[in-house]
Amino acid sequence: MEWPWQYSFPPFFSLQPHQATRAKQIEAWRHLVLNYCQVNTVSVLDLASAPELPLFHNSSISRRLPVEAIKEVLEDLAGRGNLEWVDKTKRRGLVYWRSPQQIGQEIYKWVSDSGQTGGVLTVLEIIEEGEKNSWKGVSEEIVIKALNALECDKKCEVFEDNDGVKFF
Repeated sequence: MEWPWQYSFPPFFSLQPHQATRAKQIEAWRHLVLNYCQVNTVSVLDLASAPELPLFHNSSISRRLPVEAIKEVLEDLAGRGNLEWVDKTKRRGLVYWRSPQQIGQEIYKWVSDSGQTGGVLTVLEIIEEGEKNSWKGVSEEIVIKALNALECDKKCEVFEDNDGVKFF
């Protein structure tokens, strides 16, 4: 992955006090986080381990984004629908570089194109097939959310234990 110019600029790793500058900085971080997560197939961010990721720690300039700033960036992503907190303490979040609805449509297209409509697949089979498709690296949690979105559209039925799916 090629880092943007800001990544080598030490002030980028300190949230700026001026509101307009800070808004631009958060926007740059938002794009960087989504790009990094997509390129590196990261679909879950945990605040306990996030500061150690190269994303938030540029060792070549000895700079690290503080946890409070990481949380602010993640809150911005959540406000825009690109992150969903999975716990009440907001320590762990699912990153959506594409929405569960979009992923669901991509899964359904693959099911239709491969002639598996009317069949039953396991969630594991769908995840493994993702290695060859656009949902590569997406966590099981996000795949299940994508399947639930398809279920709302009456395109599939997710079995009670989330192990299998029947496609219509």
